[in-house]
Amino acid sequence: MADVSKNTFDLCDPENHFANAVPQRARDSQTLRNAILAASARHFSTLPRERQKEIIQGYGLKQGFTVSEEMVLHYHNECIADLRYLASEPNAIMDEDLLAAVVILRFYEELDSPFIEFSTETAIRGLQVFIEAQASLALASPGFRQAVFWVGFRQEFHIAFAQQRPFRLPLSICEPHLTWTPAPDHVWANRLIIICAHAIQYCYDDRLNQGATRYRELVELYNRWQQCRPMSFSPTYAEDPDQTQGDIFPRIWFMDDCHILASQSMGLLKILLTAYSPHVLRVGPARRKYLAQIDAKLRATVLEICGVALSNRQSPPALITACVAINTCCEQFSDLREQQALLEINAITTRETNYWPASVSKAKLEEAWGWGT
Repeated sequence: MADVSKNTFDLCDPENHFANAVPQRARDSQTLRNAILAASARHFSTLPRERQKEIIQGYGLKQGFTVSEEMVLHYHNECIADLRYLASEPNAIMDEDLLAAVVILRFYEELDSPFIEFSTETAIRGLQVFIEAQASLALASPGFRQAVFWVGFRQEFHIAFAQQRPFRLPLSICEPHLTWTPAPDHVWANRLIIICAHAIQYCYDDRLNQGATRYRELVELYNRWQQCRPMSFSPTYAEDPDQTQGDIFPRIWFMDDCHILASQSMGLLKILLTAYSPHVLRVGPARRKYLAQIDAKLRATVLEICGVALSNRQSPPALITACVAINTCCEQFSDLREQQALLEINAITTRETNYWPASVSKAKLEEAWGWGT
């Protein structure tokens, strides 16, 4: 769980609370411990057999040790039962260890079905209950609770983008934190995610009457963040793909995980603002040309997100973000060479992260591209 914590949960946390504090806190919290065991068991079960053997040997476990599906479901169900019971307890709802348990459990569910909207009251609904209750206190001062809150907030954005649904957390709780004053880089990354969450609401929340004025506000926020963010968010090296060598993806290197996350989040935000622009021509002779320009912009953005992932393999979540972008915009790609390159990223992600459902994603892409028909 330690490697997963550093690579997945602590991307924007200089103090690495999930890697350092969560395992210690789990000593005194059975619910948190069950969440860790559920996520760890699920992740272990997805590893190649050789990698499992290395872990078994490294930790001195008995030869032949396996993680069964029954074991995975046991810890998951135990944690769910605890959270459902405790969600109605006033004292428990403010327990920061339980907030961490919900965030970890949600990671478990994202491993299984990143594109499926769950109808059951699992960690998705639980996250909303706990995070709403603790938001004000979490944002009041830095520390463990605040670090967990931002992980949960980022999770909500990425899963809402993948499932193309509204943001389920009230954005008003973060409004005071969308400022342009000097701050550490991880704070700037969180500010960007707030803007991304607003874009999700604009695109997918049908209850809101948001027109061209709101769209312009979002574009202004997008531009303002780019103009005000520290120079450290600029890539250390960037190179366009060499078409003569058959390159598909640009090379874009960054110094830190939070810079990688911010770059790809900007790409996801650009996809939303491009696809849901209120200025799309509905009729007329220029409509086809305009739509072709939109598709070209979406393709370029996806290829850039993928280039960031391939150029920064030290940050495995970047590959998962690339896969989400690919699956969302797959129908914009008709060139066979590009399709094959994108499908290879899907395979690479599974090999290198060990928690991306490649078969489901592969089938979705092949169906969109008409392969096998």
